[in-house]
Amino acid sequence: MMNYLTSKSRSILFSALVAVISAPQARAGNSTLEDEMFGGAQQGATQPQPTAAKPTQPKKEEKSVQPTQEEQPAQLESRMLTPTALEQKSPETLTLGGRLELQTLLTKGKANSIGDAPLSQSTSAELYLDSRPSDDLRGFAKGAISQRKSAQAEANGAAPTSALNIDIYEMWVKWGGQRSVFTTVGKQKLKWGAASFWNPTDFLAVQPKDPFATYDVRPGTNLLKLHMPFEKSGNNLYALVNFENASKANSPTLASRAELNYGFGDFSGEVTGTVAGGKDQPLRFGLDLSTGLGPVDLVVESAWTRKSKQEFYRRSTNSLGNLAFVVDDRSSKAIAQIVTGIRYDLKYSDSDTANLSLEYFWNDAGYSDVALEAYSFVNGQSPRLYLANRYVAANITLIAPGNFNDSTVLFAGLCNLTDKSWLARASLGNKISTRSSVEFALAKAGGLGEFTGGIPNSVANDVKAAVNLPEPVRSVLDRVSGVQQDWTLSATARIDL
Repeated sequence: MMNYLTSKSRSILFSALVAVISAPQARAGNSTLEDEMFGGAQQGATQPQPTAAKPTQPKKEEKSVQPTQEEQPAQLESRMLTPTALEQKSPETLTLGGRLELQTLLTKGKANSIGDAPLSQSTSAELYLDSRPSDDLRGFAKGAISQRKSAQAEANGAAPTSALNIDIYEMWVKWGGQRSVFTTVGKQKLKWGAASFWNPTDFLAVQPKDPFATYDVRPGTNLLKLHMPFEKSGNNLYALVNFENASKANSPTLASRAELNYGFGDFSGEVTGTVAGGKDQPLRFGLDLSTGLGPVDLVVESAWTRKSKQEFYRRSTNSLGNLAFVVDDRSSKAIAQIVTGIRYDLKYSDSDTANLSLEYFWNDAGYSDVALEAYSFVNGQSPRLYLANRYVAANITLIAPGNFNDSTVLFAGLCNLTDKSWLARASLGNKISTRSSVEFALAKAGGLGEFTGGIPNSVANDVKAAVNLPEPVRSVLDRVSGVQQDWTLSATARIDL
């Protein structure tokens, strides 16, 4: 594998290694602060996805639950990165580890048979370094080397292609400061939002999350984060500076966040408020609520954006009655996005519980017009899962069901209520040994629209009828019109290092 690396790439990786393991010594703190800094998950990835927040029934004592789809990367890191008893005796520790993953993906379209369906193979090696020179100082770096064989090129008669990618997901340094404020600098992951499928309040994320991904492999964001915890109440305050796309000293995005626990009689939960903005940047407000209502957990995640950078469109007609798509200026309006969800733990045997969840997403940044939805997508203004103005999703998770103590079964479905396309997915994860597992997933797409991987011919023709259609948009429409995915099947093997 190293033969593929250029000298520059090797130099970057070597420099990252040196930066992590050579952090200077700092003053030791008490054990509570050490646990907050080093023993748990990174702040911002507090909600499992896409399953219920807490089981109401105790798990079987003999069952050992493996990392599953609903487990966040930070939770997995807390398992991998917690020092052993031997390491805890010495403040100077360096932990190395990672994960190897091999995946084969088959994608069947409406137009081809199962025998002609293209295959894709991908391999990746994810590595991390966790340095703790003292009990109030920590450096962390995580990246991946991956290669994917292009199945589509081969299916179109071209020579198969494969590219080697080197990605750095995280690289940060964290210290305790005055033992009450914790500072983290560098590329770090945040996962904001109480909902499972959509997170409109995840303001600082580089890209929306994939709700079906086993692990969140989105790259982190270059941040300065200040965290002030209140141990007795469990509340947290954050102040952040986002340098990710800042080109000038006065252009970073500023953000603050407050996580507050509450309890009134039989009602308890958490409410979170977030605000983010900056010079020539959108002004965003977010509010999350998680609370228990009897046997049901209620989740509400809402976001409002002013001065949005997204370009919106509307239909128009010229003097001759011809269709045109024109820009709809909404910079002075507040764009609302609200997710509501319920979670319920259903006990179906003496020692087994099914985690059920249902979510509805009202997206003021999306469209109720199928043609406008498609036009915004091909213009690069609306990402997938945020195209329409209404979505619904459901999920059922079975962890170690019955006598299958090393298995996790997940059923999930999504529906775009604008174009009526839908996606249903079932997966089975099974633990082979302490550090290895396999996963099989089967997905079925239906309807005409977003979840079928293309744009229906009728909708593409409607968009092409616009007299002011840019030529690049017309070219994209020609490539994706009529494309309809039917089934996808994947098999994945993983080994934790």
